[in-house]
Amino acid sequence: MILNPIYGVPEWFLALMYLGALLAASEFGFRHGFKVWRRVEQDTKVWIITIAASILGVLGLLLAFTINMAVSRYDHRRLLVLDEANALGTAFWRVQLVPPPEGPETANLLREYTAARIQFSTPKRIQFGSRDDERLVEARERSGELQKEIWSRAAVFAQRDPRSVTAGLVLESLNLAFDIEESRWVAFHTQVPGSVIWADSVVALLACVLVGYSLGLAGRRNFTYLLMLVLCLTVVMIVIVDLDDPRRGFIRISPQPLLDVQRLMGPPTH
Repeated sequence: MILNPIYGVPEWFLALMYLGALLAASEFGFRHGFKVWRRVEQDTKVWIITIAASILGVLGLLLAFTINMAVSRYDHRRLLVLDEANALGTAFWRVQLVPPPEGPETANLLREYTAARIQFSTPKRIQFGSRDDERLVEARERSGELQKEIWSRAAVFAQRDPRSVTAGLVLESLNLAFDIEESRWVAFHTQVPGSVIWADSVVALLACVLVGYSLGLAGRRNFTYLLMLVLCLTVVMIVIVDLDDPRRGFIRISPQPLLDVQRLMGPPTH
């Protein structure tokens, strides 16, 4: 389920990789520029500096475009959690109108279903070289099993009285909750295309090479300037990856709406 190999490593390691690669690229450019700085005319140096600034501008646009894609996907996943919590809460209150035995049985199953959805929403932090996909798949399979049980009990009530308004409302709310579960699964694995991430990385490397080259043509090293540039690029890239991968990192989608619904549902009754 890994859509991009970049997401297969922890972020601290990815940050070190970016930092080292960008510093190496700028150093490579600086050394080549320093070798020829006495032989290059001043007008050529000005043009090279202008081109470096232009590439940095293009890189800025690419990063802005990419982070907007990552933020939009993050917001979509966050809103789906809220929508699912609202749908489950609505289904639970409507199920209270269903008489025994289907009503209490369905309510208990909804409590179990909500717990399974919370488990899906709180994946553990991954370790180096591993993923938590098995736990997520297990939680989703459990959700699917509960969906079948919940629907079967609701269908029994609906078949008993096909013209019942309550049955129609219950089936409608359950159908909405189950549809959102599928939407969350799809959104969970919808990330920024890998080609966009790689394009940002390549352009960042080229920009650092050209910036280092332009400093080399000036005949002096400005390590503070290069370090600030490299740190800024690394931070932006890591934020993009953090936003784009819901299975790890510091930017997580809170399952609090589902926890609130679980608390309102109360403990299972027997």
